[in-house]
Amino acid sequence: MGKAIERMEPYTRALNKSHLIAAGFSYEELSKPIIAVANSWNEFNHGHTMHRELGERIKAGILAAGGLPIEFHAPGPCDGLAVGNPGMRFILPTRDLITDVIEATVGAHPVFDGIVYISSCDKITPGMLKAASRLDMPGIQVAGGPSVPAITFAESRRLRKAFLAGEIEEEQLSKGNALLYATPGNCAYIGTANTMIIAAEALGMALPGSAVAPAISNRRRVYCEETGRQAVRLTEMDLRPSQILTRKAFENALRVVASLGGSSNYVLHMLAIAKAAGVDLTIEDINRINQTTPLLAALAPNGPQSVVELDRAGGVPAVMRELKSLLHLDVMTITGKKVGELLEDAPEADHAVVASFEEPLGKEGGIVILHGNIAPDGAVVKRSAVPEDMYQFRGPAKVFTSEADAIQYIRQDKAQDGQILVVAYEGPKGGPGMREMHRLSGVVKASSKRIGVVTDGRFSGADSGMMVGYITPEAADGGPIGVIKDGDPIKIDLVAGTLDLDLPEDELRKRLGDFMPLEKDVKSILLNRYRNTVGPAAEGAICC
Repeated sequence: MGKAIERMEPYTRALNKSHLIAAGFSYEELSKPIIAVANSWNEFNHGHTMHRELGERIKAGILAAGGLPIEFHAPGPCDGLAVGNPGMRFILPTRDLITDVIEATVGAHPVFDGIVYISSCDKITPGMLKAASRLDMPGIQVAGGPSVPAITFAESRRLRKAFLAGEIEEEQLSKGNALLYATPGNCAYIGTANTMIIAAEALGMALPGSAVAPAISNRRRVYCEETGRQAVRLTEMDLRPSQILTRKAFENALRVVASLGGSSNYVLHMLAIAKAAGVDLTIEDINRINQTTPLLAALAPNGPQSVVELDRAGGVPAVMRELKSLLHLDVMTITGKKVGELLEDAPEADHAVVASFEEPLGKEGGIVILHGNIAPDGAVVKRSAVPEDMYQFRGPAKVFTSEADAIQYIRQDKAQDGQILVVAYEGPKGGPGMREMHRLSGVVKASSKRIGVVTDGRFSGADSGMMVGYITPEAADGGPIGVIKDGDPIKIDLVAGTLDLDLPEDELRKRLGDFMPLEKDVKSILLNRYRNTVGPAAEGAICC
C-alpha cells in the first residue's frame, strides 16, 4: 500500500493521484509502495554514463517486489573535468546542492514511501547520504561501480610526465590516458569516489559486496535489481536511516576506509554526513580511529592495485571480516540484519590484495590529523601516500594565494629542493569553494625536487606526496596560514602529528594582530552565497 498518499486527507489525495495519472501512472498502481529513484545520470561524467541503464534495472527490481518506481535526477559533477581550472570551485558546493535538490524534490512531493540513491563519483555519494539523513525515510544507496582500467596507474603517470616534459603531443596524452578509464564507471583508484562508496556500504546503507563490483559486470546489474527489491522491503519494515546511521555505524565505516588508505576528502564528508544524521563526530575521532586501525591494502595511488582487484579479493565484506575484532557487530543495516550476522557469510580476503589483520601493511590507517600553530584546529594528510623518508620534513616557505600561481612557479623551474609551498585562500570561504590541488600535486610529483605543499584547500584521493591540506582555520577566517611569509621555516612531523611555523610566539602573535584577510573578487552568485554560509573544514565544510 502506498502509505504516503494514503495518509493525505481525501480531497488532496484524490487531486494528487490525478496529477500522477496525468504523468502516465494508472490509478491502480498508486496503491503500491511508491519508490523514488534519485539518479545522478548524465552524459559528461564517465562515472555516471551507465546510470541510465542501471536505473532501469533498479526500477525492474522495484516492480518485481510490488512497488512503483518514479525516477528523478540530481546533479552528477565530474571532478576530473573541473580539476585544474576555475570550475573546481563549484565542485564541493555541489555536495550541498545535491542534498538540497533531493530534499526539496521529495519534500515538495510527499507521495513517496521510500527512495533509492544512485551515486558513483566524489560529491554525489556524500550529498545523497546527507539527503537520506535529512529525509529519514526508508532508503538505500547503490553505486554505479568502478571502471576497469586498460593501462596501469604507473603508465598513466608516465604519459602525464611525458606531456609536461614536451615529449608527447596532446592527442597522445588524451587518448592514452583515456585507457585508464577504459569502460564506463568511476575512476578505479581509492580516490574520493570509491572511498565514499565503500563508506556507504560499511555504514550499512548499501547491499553487502555492492560497493566496488565493476560497472560493466553482471554482478553490478544483479545488485541493482536486488537494491530495487530491497527498497520495497524497507518500506514494509519501515526501516529508516536514523536506525542505521548511528555513532557505531560511523565508527565502523571510518575503520574500513582507514584500513584501505582512503581519500583524505572522506574527513570532510563523513563529518558532514554525521552532522546531518545528528551524530556527534569530530576530526579527533577520525584521528583516533586511524591511530588504532591497521592499514590492510595498498590501492592506487598508495600502491599498484585498483579497486577492481579489491572486488576480486572479496570487497568490503572481506575487509570487514579482517577488521571484525574492531567493529561494532550489533549495528543494523539496510538488509534488516546486523553487521555481525552479515559477516558470518563474508568471504575470506585474498591476502595478495587485502593483508591479514595479524600481518598488516602498517600499524595505523591512511590518514593523520596534524595540529600546531599553523593549524590550531587541524590539518589532514594522507600518510599512506607519503614516502616514509618524508614523514618528518622541514623547509622554507614559498607563499601563494592561489593554486594557479604555485603551478606556474614550478613550471618555470623556480622551485627549490626542500621548499614547502604554502597555498592560502583556497579554503571553503577563501576560494571560495575549497578546490582540490590535484594539478599542483601532479606537477610537484613530476618534478625531480623534494617539495612539500601546505594549504587550506584540499586534495584529490589520487594525490600522493607530502600534501597537507584542510588547514583550519583557513586564511579567509584569519587563520595563521594567512600570515606566513616567504622564507619562514615550517616543520611537518607525521610521526608526532604536528605542523608548525618555527617562529617566536611574539612574532606570530604580532602578525596575527595586524592581519587583514584577503577577499577574492568572485562574480558567481552561487559561490558568493556559499562563501557566506559555509563552515570550517575541520567541521565538514557544511553549509548552514
